[in-house]
Amino acid sequence: MIAHTHRLRVYYEDTDAGGVVYHARYLGFAERARTEALREAGLAHADMHREHGVIFMVRRLDLEYFRPARLDDVLSIRTETLAFTGATVTLRQSFHVAADEPVAEPVAIVVAHVLLACVRAATGGAARIPPRWRAALAA
Repeated sequence: MIAHTHRLRVYYEDTDAGGVVYHARYLGFAERARTEALREAGLAHADMHREHGVIFMVRRLDLEYFRPARLDDVLSIRTETLAFTGATVTLRQSFHVAADEPVAEPVAIVVAHVLLACVRAATGGAARIPPRWRAALAA
C-alpha cells in the first residue's frame, strides 16, 4: 500500500456549534480511510482476523492541526505507508479539503502519524503481520 486516497463529506454531525469539524472526528475519518486502503488492496480487516486471529490496533497517534475543515467540505484523506517491522506499521495520513480544480500540491489541513500494532485478537499480545498484509504494506 504505497498510497491510497479516500474522500468524504463533512456533515452537520461532524461539526461543533461553529460549523467547524470537531477535533476528535478526525480519528474516525482516519480509521475509515485506513480500512478502505486495506480493503482496496484486497485485505479486509475481517479476513485478517478470521484467517489468522490477529488485528491491527492503534499503538500511537500524533495529530497536527493546521486549519479547520468546515460543514459541507469534501475531504480527501491520503494514507501512506512510511515504515514497518514484523509486528508494526507506521502510516502518514494527510487531510486536504478537496478543490474544485486540481492543485499541483494541495496543502494539508491535518496530518496524522499512526503506529499500528498487529496483535492476537484473543490475548492482545504482539503478533507478526501476516505475509499477504505485509506484502501489500511494503508494495
